[in-house]
Amino acid sequence: MASTRAPSLSLTEAFPAFGRHASAATAAEARGARSRRRPQSGLRRALLGVLMVLVLAMGYFAGGFIRFTQEVAALATPQRVAPADGIVVLTGGALRVDQAVGLLKEGRAKRLLISGVNRNTSVGALSKLTETDRRWFDCCVDLDYDALNTIGNAEMTDQWARRQGFDALILVTSDYHMPRTLMEFERFAHVAVIRPYPVARADLWVAGAMPSGLGLKVLLTEYVKLLAARLRLAAGMEVPVAWSRDAAGADRAS
Repeated sequence: MASTRAPSLSLTEAFPAFGRHASAATAAEARGARSRRRPQSGLRRALLGVLMVLVLAMGYFAGGFIRFTQEVAALATPQRVAPADGIVVLTGGALRVDQAVGLLKEGRAKRLLISGVNRNTSVGALSKLTETDRRWFDCCVDLDYDALNTIGNAEMTDQWARRQGFDALILVTSDYHMPRTLMEFERFAHVAVIRPYPVARADLWVAGAMPSGLGLKVLLTEYVKLLAARLRLAAGMEVPVAWSRDAAGADRAS
């Protein structure tokens, strides 16, 4: 006689309560795994967002620097410049002052303002530096010892031009400094006509349009200053101290 075996039951069938507990435990583990993945996923998204912002910022900086370098490279010292009422040169290099004094001797303007002169620099020293007869300084050159930066140059120039009654100026400074200078002068020097006269240093350029190692460093430093000036202007930030508070304006060379 064939024996009949009772069908085998699974653990969950034999003990329904156990099955319910097991299902609940499995669901809890799944929820726990999802909750652990959620912060990790959020962190990854945040890091990815920060990385994308950094990449975009670096791209903007690099692209802007390339455009700035091209703009400066395209600036050339004009062969001739139209006459003006006055000439203003910003200190920072002997070549700038040489060029400005040369324009004065050529009769391109009535007077010359040298802005941002070191207080330890005398008229005699400037006369020797530019190989210019002292009588030029005595008759036609004014020295500004008070400007501390480019904004100060613009403010002192504005005061000087108002006193002299000048409406048109020739502005002499280095080529890499010209973009920021024009921006600050437009805001702080209320002169109707400004004719840029950029001066290029040969040691900053290779083959005309390519910056040298030193030139790259100078251009990068100036580009950062230009960006900072644009940010200050856009944000309406307070202007830093730009000239000595005991300033009496530009003094006549004597």
